[in-house]
Amino acid sequence: MGKSARVLGREFDRTAREMNVLLKKHGYLDGDPGAYGLTEKGQQYAEEQYHSRGTGGYAQYNPSWETRTWSDETAAALKADIEANSGGFDAGDSPAEEEDAFRNGPFVDYSGGGDDDGSQPSWKELAIGGVVVAALLIVPYAKPFWYDKVKPAAKKLRGGLAKQEPVESTDS
Repeated sequence: MGKSARVLGREFDRTAREMNVLLKKHGYLDGDPGAYGLTEKGQQYAEEQYHSRGTGGYAQYNPSWETRTWSDETAAALKADIEANSGGFDAGDSPAEEEDAFRNGPFVDYSGGGDDDGSQPSWKELAIGGVVVAALLIVPYAKPFWYDKVKPAAKKLRGGLAKQEPVESTDS
């Protein structure tokens, strides 16, 4: 064991992405680009290992990923499968189309964190969240400012207005 899709792809003059598409086409992998898994056929030739940084704290700071290594017999078995299906890629199954789907598809976080519905917050929700955070940050300073600055100034202004005599109009 020990060949990645990139190393295995060198034997077939393909990139790692193209190699994964080829492995999926011939039944070794299932799933979508970025989230492939081994089929029963693929488990005979590959080994998956789960890795996690596991430093604690929040999920976004603890990435996890899987690596897949293919045995030396994989290349021979895949070549036999390709010869059995000598047509190669079908017209709708080209690696370029798979790569376009991979590039233009939405980003999906498979780490298991996040909301159940998978939707992203709107600008309105982000603005409301920003106002709430700003209010929480300002609260410790607002009360002393109110009692030390605003209230005495308002009391002084009210006292100054109360002492003034009403001005009579001279329109008569």
